[in-house]
Formats: sequence, structure tokens, C-alpha cells
Amino acid sequence: MPGVTELSTMSFYTCKIALVLIGAGVGLFSAAFGAAQQPVASFYYDDQGKVVRQERDSNGDGKMDRWTYYDSQGSIERAEHDVNFDGKPDVFLYYEGGKPRREESASTNDGRVDTWVYFNTMGEIVRKGQDTGGAGKPTVWINYEKGQPVRAEEDTNSSGKSNRVVHFREGKMSHIEEDTNGDGKPDTFSYFENGQLVRKELDRKFTGRIDLWGYYQEGRLTKQAEDVRGDGKPGRFVYFNGEEVIRREEDSTGRGRIDIIETFAQGRLSKRLRDSKSADRWDTLYYFQNNELVREERDTDVDGFLDLRIFYENGTIVRQEADTNGDRRVDVWVNFQNGQKVEQLEDQKFAGKISARYLFKGEEVIGQEAVADGDPPTRSAGFAALADELMSMAAPSVPGATK
Repeated sequence: MPGVTELSTMSFYTCKIALVLIGAGVGLFSAAFGAAQQPVASFYYDDQGKVVRQERDSNGDGKMDRWTYYDSQGSIERAEHDVNFDGKPDVFLYYEGGKPRREESASTNDGRVDTWVYFNTMGEIVRKGQDTGGAGKPTVWINYEKGQPVRAEEDTNSSGKSNRVVHFREGKMSHIEEDTNGDGKPDTFSYFENGQLVRKELDRKFTGRIDLWGYYQEGRLTKQAEDVRGDGKPGRFVYFNGEEVIRREEDSTGRGRIDIIETFAQGRLSKRLRDSKSADRWDTLYYFQNNELVREERDTDVDGFLDLRIFYENGTIVRQEADTNGDRRVDVWVNFQNGQKVEQLEDQKFAGKISARYLFKGEEVIGQEAVADGDPPTRSAGFAALADELMSMAAPSVPGATK
């Protein structure tokens, strides 16, 4: 280069400059110089004797890995760094007025820039771009204030438009908005506290209204609320312990009161309570084994006492028992085969003894006989023992349900 002289061996004067610029210890520099090895730093000058370029070996491996370029006024214009010491620069710093205003860097060994950082006149970062998918241009932009991130925008589907926005508070992520269907409107919202996800809201039908809420503790889902009627209000609630569902509640009528509760054991449905008549009283109970219905109990007249039981095997009804007069004792027994009624026994005198027997084919009675005070089936029992259980599960005791 005309007017530029490369110093392959450094003069005493140049040595002093190098010591000032690179801050090297005298012992280290003298050893390198005395051994006539590759210099720790080299300088390039113009015709007026001003430094136009500086090269440094920062790790002492004998190869230059820092290059600094100066303008005619002696201010830094550009700096290049080889941070992985492969002989090629992968960080580029651009200056204005001697202060860094832009930094570009390549995080991989392909040499392609994938990070862009912009600074204000005070040297504070104001914006950062990242290429997360090898597109050759930023797909994520992060904006900063006073050195802290305040907002990030990301193009996650290579559409050329931001579809994910991250908001920060005091440098920590506070909430995220995502547009999952590309209509330009966010439909998924995630909220954080101290960097931990605490709530997530989804507009699954893309109507502009939230219909699913998730609540988290220590990053794990503990409760889920769902809008099941499309009125913008949660009507179904699911509770979790780890990955397992332990409880489910539902307001199926929209009255603002829970009328269905389901409990689970080891992730399997075990019991369901229902206020089917909106009387603020559990009138139907279902029992399950291995997620299969085995027994149903009903309060048909909503007097607070169960008066009908239905038994199932393999999902098919096999027996019914009923208290028809409200004395808390079974007085009608019905047996089924293959889901069809075949026999009905009745205590017509309500004396605790069978007094009539009917045979069925389909819904048609094909046989009838009087029974002289026969004993009821031994498997049957009165309903009084279950009355206390029913009353203890009255709707007001359920969280979120009030009379």
C-alpha cells in the first residue's frame, strides 16, 4: 500500500506505543521481542505518520486476531475480532466519533453474520437483531432502554412479519404475545413472574376472545379454566398434580355456580357429582373403576336423599334399586340382561318384604305373580347410609360455588 509501512520488527519507539495500546506487561512483551517471534502487535501508518491500522495477537498463539482501523483524525472506524481463533474475523464493530454504534457477529464457524447490535451515542445498547434460522437477516429484534431489554419481536414462521412479541419489565420477561394463525392478531398470551410462567391465555377459535386459561406454579400447570359456552367466561376448571388430573369442575348452565364435579385417582376418573336440576344440591352421583361407570345414585325428587341406584358391569346396566315412598328403604328391585329389563321385584306394602314379581321381555310384562312376604335381595340396602355423604357435598361447600 503506497505510503504505508509494515513494521516486521518493532523499534524502541514503536514498542512503547504498543505497550500503551495493548496494555501488555513489559516482561511478556520483552520476551516476545527478544525471541524474535511474531510480534504481539503490528501498526500501519500513512504518509503523515498516523496509525491507520492495528493488529494484535490477544492469546499469544502467534496469529493476529484483533484488527482495528482508524480514520484520518486518528479515531477508530472499525474493529474486527477473531473470537474463536480460527484466523477469520467473526465480530465486527463500527464506530462514529470514536464510539461504537454497531456490532455484527457470527456465532458459528461459517463466518455469516447472525447478530446485529446497535448502540446510542452513550455506548448503550438500544437494539439487537438475531438470525435464529439461517435466513441471513434478523428474525428477532430486541429493543433496549438504559441497557435493559423492554420489547422483542420475532418472526417464527419465516413470513417476514413479526408474530411473537416479548415484553420485559426491569429487564425480566413479563409477558409474551403470539399470533399462531398468521392473521396479524395475537391469540396466545403468556405471563411471567421472576422469569417463571404463571399464566397462559389462548384464543383457540381466533375470535378475539380468550377461551382457555392455564395457571402455573414453578413452571408446571396446576389449573386450567375453559370457556365452554362461548360467553368469554370460564365454565370448566381442571386441576392437576404434576401431569395427572385430580379434579374437574364445571358450570354447565352458565349460572355462575359449579354443578358438576369429577374427582380422579391416579389420573383415572373415580367419581362424578352433578346438580342436574340446578337446585344447588348434588342429586346424581356416579362411581367409576378404571374410567368405567360401575354405579349411579340419584335423588329423583331433590329432597336431599338418594332414592335410586343403578349398577353397571362392563358399561351395561345390570340392576336398579329404588325407594319409591321416601322411607329411606329400597322397595323396588329391577334386574337386567344384556341391558334389557327381565325382572322387577316390589315391596308393595313397604314392609321390608317382597310382595310382587314381574317378568319382562323388552318393555312388555310377560309374567306376574304375587309373593307371600319374600325376603328382598341380600345385596340391596337402604339409602340412609348415603344421605350424610350427599349432604356433606352440598354445593355451597365447593370452592367457587355459592347459594
